[in-house]
Formats: sequence, structure tokens, C-alpha cells
Amino acid sequence: MRENGEVHELLGTATTLKDTEDGSESSADAEDDKNVEELLAKAPMSTQSSKQLSNWATQEHVLEYSDFDPMDWERPSIRRKQGKGLKQKLDLKFADIDSETERRLQAAWQNDRLRKAERRKEREQLHALKLIGGKSAERSDANDMRIKYPKGMSLEQVADELKTFIMSFDDSVCLPPMDKHARKMIHELASKFNVKSKSIGKADQRRPTLYRTKRTLRFDADTFDTAVKRIHRRYFPRLDYKGKGPQGQSSRNGYAEASYRDGEVVGASAPELSTENRGRAMLEKMGWSTGTALGSEDNKGILLPVTQTMKRSKAGLG
Repeated sequence: MRENGEVHELLGTATTLKDTEDGSESSADAEDDKNVEELLAKAPMSTQSSKQLSNWATQEHVLEYSDFDPMDWERPSIRRKQGKGLKQKLDLKFADIDSETERRLQAAWQNDRLRKAERRKEREQLHALKLIGGKSAERSDANDMRIKYPKGMSLEQVADELKTFIMSFDDSVCLPPMDKHARKMIHELASKFNVKSKSIGKADQRRPTLYRTKRTLRFDADTFDTAVKRIHRRYFPRLDYKGKGPQGQSSRNGYAEASYRDGEVVGASAPELSTENRGRAMLEKMGWSTGTALGSEDNKGILLPVTQTMKRSKAGLG
């Protein structure tokens, strides 16, 4: 009975405090809450009475959130963005902030979006190169040509990789990204040994890939050396590398050594046909000899061939 009497007395005191609120509503509410908490701490009471008093003391705070609807998908805490794509921005119309703070928040949010987009793009490129994702053995494969040759390959390196592939039991090998001219030469070289070759990838990741077939020939040193000597290009730069090649040469002009310069005579350095050449042997059987012109006695041809001079510039054309 003593506990119940004290509870009623406390309830009466709390009610009196609430009835004597002055004009300052916020300060009065804070004072009421403080008084109620002090009374609750001092008064010994049963668990049930304590719960009743606590519920009464907090009922005004509960009423403040009585209009809250958790299924309202248009409330400010959820609808935080406006617009789409590049025009998207934070929805801050319900925030009580000044224009300068809003501008700084919008700028920080846009910068964060740009950084995340750049990181996402970098990861997509690494996924395309198989440098991340998949098995860890694939990521750390030291034989990956794209890691082994970061700037490009010389003709000797291409020959070594092709030789290793032919002599091994691998089913395929993927070379680094190359330009169209370089890929064509790789395809022609691989066809000499019945190795299937095709280009895969897009844009600056276009690269030749070699596949072993049932008709792939065994390695023969003489045949291999002869086929490699027919290639006049000395360097195969990476298509996705924009730096300088060997000897300060730009990687975009990697096949300049195989082409002619302006004013250079085409075939001037070509060696004379040997006596083993079938065409020369046929002409000699018909009576031709070194230093003589082709044709009959009354219709001699020219002694020197018509020269062809390379002209790359447009100067003097009109």
C-alpha cells in the first residue's frame, strides 16, 4: 500500500508540473522530462507501476511520430536524388540548410560519383584483360603475353613464342594487342605451319590468337627460319601502348622500317637473282645472259629496269 500511495503522489506531482507550463513550451517540456526522470530514479515502485509511469512520461514524444508511415516511399529519407544520368543531383529541398552549404554538398556528391565511375571503368578494363577476377592462377600467370610484353614485341620475340608454341602441347596462345598490319603478318606466318590464327578483342585490345589443329606441322628449324626471314618488319608495338618504342621510335610507326621513305627507289637494294632461280634458268636456256637485253636482234629491250621512286608528300602535284 505504501508503494501505491507513493506512485499516486508522484503521478500527482508530475500532473501538477504539466499543468503549470508557461509560455515557453520547449523549455517547459525539457523541465518536465527532467523532473519526471528524477522522481522515477528516487521512488521505489513495482515493475508494473514503473512501466505505467514511463509510458505516460513518453506519450507526448510518441505522438510526435504518430503520422509516420513506413510505407511512404516519397518521404525525404528515401527520395534523395533528382534527375537521371549526368543531370542527377541530391534532393535537398527538405533539408534546412543555406544555399552555400547545398552547393558544396552537391559538388562533393558529384565528385564522388565521378571517382566511382572511374574506378568502375578501370575494373572493367582489368576484367577484360583477365588481370582481376577468375582464378588466382590466371591473374598471376607470368606467361601472359600482355604482362610479359607491356610495350610490344620484336620479330625475334614473336619467332621465339611461335617456336615455343609449336614445340609445346598447348592448345592456344594469345599474343599482345597489335595493329592490323602486324596481325596480318602473324596470320601469314602461322599459316606456314598449319596453325589456325584469328584476331579477337575490340578496339585497342584487338590481338592475334594462335590455335593448334590436327594438321599443325612439327617444328623444323630450316622451314621455320626461312619463313621468319620473309618478314621484313622488325618490331610489333602494342596497340594499346601510346609511349615510345625502341630507339625513341613511336609505337604507332612500328612498321616504318618495312616501308620506303620519300624519294627512295623501290627495290634498289634487292639482290641479283641466283643461278638456281627457275626464271633465270629458263631465260638462259632461251639464250639470255647477264648484261644483255631481252628480245630478238632487231627488237632489243631495255638493259636497265624502269625505276619506281617513292613519293609520300603531296608537294608538286598541282
